[in-house]
Amino acid sequence: MATLIELCESGVLDTIDPLEADELPWRTLYGTQELIQWLENVLPDIDHNELYDDLLPQEQVLAVFAEYVGGEEFVDDRRFKKLNWNPEYYVWELKTEEVRIFGWVPEKDVFICCFGDSKDTILVKDSYGRYIAQTVYVRNNLDLDDPKFVESGELKDVISNAT
Repeated sequence: MATLIELCESGVLDTIDPLEADELPWRTLYGTQELIQWLENVLPDIDHNELYDDLLPQEQVLAVFAEYVGGEEFVDDRRFKKLNWNPEYYVWELKTEEVRIFGWVPEKDVFICCFGDSKDTILVKDSYGRYIAQTVYVRNNLDLDDPKFVESGELKDVISNAT
């Protein structure tokens, strides 16, 4: 079994640092290699609907990543949400107006991002269940020390400054 730092050193995970050089991180984001490739190769080509947001999808993701890592207060809002499914898998989504990022919380203030897709594609294909299952599969097969995830659906248990 390995720690998050060891998984980064081995190249299994990458740290996602969206902050400016003079900003200090409050929380930590990690991405699987598949997610990092998606951020670089697919996200820039997602169609933008100005009715949703003035920012392009890539800018929206960078902004929500910066809010998360920078320690912005998340007050039961829509940006970070546990997905309800039966049985309970403790998969969370970090979301913008046009993009959804799926992952899990291995410890408070840490989010491992696995998959991303546009909100519209997810709705058209009804693929929430598929992304939940894929995220659980990645988590179960990741050589991460136990416990691999926080078994709570409460925002205050997985993120600081949440109320």
